[in-house]
Amino acid sequence: MIESVLDTRYAHLFRKGAHVEKSVIVFGAMEALLTPLMEQVEREHPQVKVFSLPSVDHPQYGRHIDLGVKGAPEAVEPAYRLLLGGLGQLGAKLGPELVRN
Repeated sequence: MIESVLDTRYAHLFRKGAHVEKSVIVFGAMEALLTPLMEQVEREHPQVKVFSLPSVDHPQYGRHIDLGVKGAPEAVEPAYRLLLGGLGQLGAKLGPELVRN
């Protein structure tokens, strides 16, 4: 019943079209050091949003940041490559990559 109400009365509030998030775990990084790279990615790829989810006590990864981009699949790919390239130039220690649809 709730699903029906959401689909009919509130459909305009939901994402339309394909959406993907790609991110990578960045070990031991400080968000402040990554901010210029995040701003560059959004400036050069305005159709995506960059996100940063810090964690200080993850049981498997310890202190890390889940850093990535989200948006339409065709926009995410080049932005994500730029993000990874920038992380490489910073010498960041990277962990697993994650994809969410």
